Amino acid sequence: MKKLHILFIALFASLFVMTSWTAVEYYSPTGDESPGDILVGNWKPSNGRSVIRISKGDKGKGQSPDKYYGRIVWLKEKNNDDGTPRLDVNNPDESKRSQKILGMTNMRDLEFTGTANELKWENGSIYDPNNGSDYSFEMTMDKKNTDIVDGRGYIGVSMFGRTDTWKRLVKK
Repeated sequence: MKKLHILFIALFASLFVMTSWTAVEYYSPTGDESPGDILVGNWKPSNGRSVIRISKGDKGKGQSPDKYYGRIVWLKEKNNDDGTPRLDVNNPDESKRSQKILGMTNMRDLEFTGTANELKWENGSIYDPNNGSDYSFEMTMDKKNTDIVDGRGYIGVSMFGRTDTWKRLVKK
């Protein structure tokens, strides 16, 4: 009986070591990733009227691969009452007023400035098509709940701004 007990413990221990090693191997960063990449994904602002897909920059689009960009991928009201797509009619640049809101990149140049223990992105900007304004933008995330992020848009000094909580959309 004692031999069976020792054998069971040895088997359990070796199984634990093998699965732990496999999990570490599977979840280890590739070297191209930074702790800031945890921001990549689909996010819904608190008003629930849109979804923003945050991704790393694409050189082919003139973006920095070290920065993060957000694109509007879903709108609750993607069309006007007459059925036409919502356009960026409030843009101060008249040449951009015919641009569709759905698909536009409205968050730009966000840089990961934090650490693995303090998740923070700064030095970006965000455009609000509802009023045609651009704001400086920063985000913070609590490492205990990486499915919620606080984004703060401001003009000039961060103290004079507004914070909005976004929730990650998780595939089910």
